Amino acid sequence: MDSESKAEARDKKKFNWRAQHRARAHESAHAEGELQETIAPQNLPLVPAGPATMVTEEQQLSQLIANLRTDGCFAYDSEFIGELTYFPKLCVIQVASHARVALIDPLAGLELRPFWELLADSSVEKIVHAGEQDLEPVFRHIGKPAANVIDTQIAAGFIGLPYPLSLSKLVYEMTGAKLGKGLTFSHWDQRPLSAIQLRYAADDVRYLPAVRAEIGKRLDKLGHAQWAAEECATLCQTSQQRFDPSTQFMRIRGASGLAPKNLSILRALTIWRDESAQKHDVTPRTFLRDEVLLDLARTPIKTVDRLNRVRGLPRPVENDYGTTIVELTRQASALSADQLPAAAKDHELSPPEKFKAEALFAAAQCICAAMKIDPALVTSRQEFGEFFREWQQPSDAPNSRLLQGWRKQALGEPLLCFLRGEATADLKWIEEALEIFWRR
Repeated sequence: MDSESKAEARDKKKFNWRAQHRARAHESAHAEGELQETIAPQNLPLVPAGPATMVTEEQQLSQLIANLRTDGCFAYDSEFIGELTYFPKLCVIQVASHARVALIDPLAGLELRPFWELLADSSVEKIVHAGEQDLEPVFRHIGKPAANVIDTQIAAGFIGLPYPLSLSKLVYEMTGAKLGKGLTFSHWDQRPLSAIQLRYAADDVRYLPAVRAEIGKRLDKLGHAQWAAEECATLCQTSQQRFDPSTQFMRIRGASGLAPKNLSILRALTIWRDESAQKHDVTPRTFLRDEVLLDLARTPIKTVDRLNRVRGLPRPVENDYGTTIVELTRQASALSADQLPAAAKDHELSPPEKFKAEALFAAAQCICAAMKIDPALVTSRQEFGEFFREWQQPSDAPNSRLLQGWRKQALGEPLLCFLRGEATADLKWIEEALEIFWRR
């Protein structure tokens, strides 16, 4: 290792003080793992049998991509180490169609762009399970989002199953196969991969084509296929897969309680943190925790010598970036009123309004359950409060998700009719299921 590489390694270690503890946890879990075989019915349709093919050469990858394109639909997953570097370290890519299951080795020096292009090809359906993070590399590497993606965890919520539901429980429900115990931690970057890693990685995708087919039948029967597809499509939106400085700072817990000038400081420091974390190849929260960032915005620091009073501020960050923090704070505080972020509006409901909103929320949950859609997939208590406020004060451009897209059709419009007295609903328990009957 040359002197420059050694310096980079020391620098990364300095700003990634939690990495050693996590690495020990991975090592311990890997050493203690025991291989537990999957128990599955014989000759399951759409489930490829046998061990997965390892793909470590360019020719193998090209042939696999051609085969998957011909298959027209395949399952996709990935194993990565995400807590030690700014961008997750991709270690294994798993794919499966009705005819094949394969494990691609990104650490073998393969050119993966053709594979990312396949994920962005709208003519081929991709099946994932809780796959938001697995889709992020597509946009990062080729500047295009993944397309035509069905997430079985999301789709299951449209057929009378809980959301979110684990892969093992969903596979058992749809196919009768009982997956072996999964891996909480693992050194996915080790080579060769162990038997338990190979089995776990292959089973993550092996059953998804069969699961997708069964879910598809139930979606069609209920008439929910288009709604499920619309919700799955949100995973492919580029806004989900890149750092957006205009919104990221508002996701920090406690940001909504800050005044505009303090929000301006938080915005500036959040952007700086992201840039610094990328420079040092650590995650933003490893570089500087959200709570510290919020404290720096809530109580602005005007001189470097006062930084040592900030609880939780790491010494390496204070030493190397103290002047930067103070200068960014000064600049953000000096912005004119029209340049400041808008403070979050206080929409807290009065006690009587809150009671009414809770009653309506209970009705909304019943409506969702009767439609065989998990209410958690549709809305939340906090989001429902926004819907209630917009009903009281109608707007030409509603912000509530319940008045947009499939949610408007499934729940928003029926609730508005209900509130306006244009419809009533009867709930009945029929054949161990909740049913709703609308009368207009």
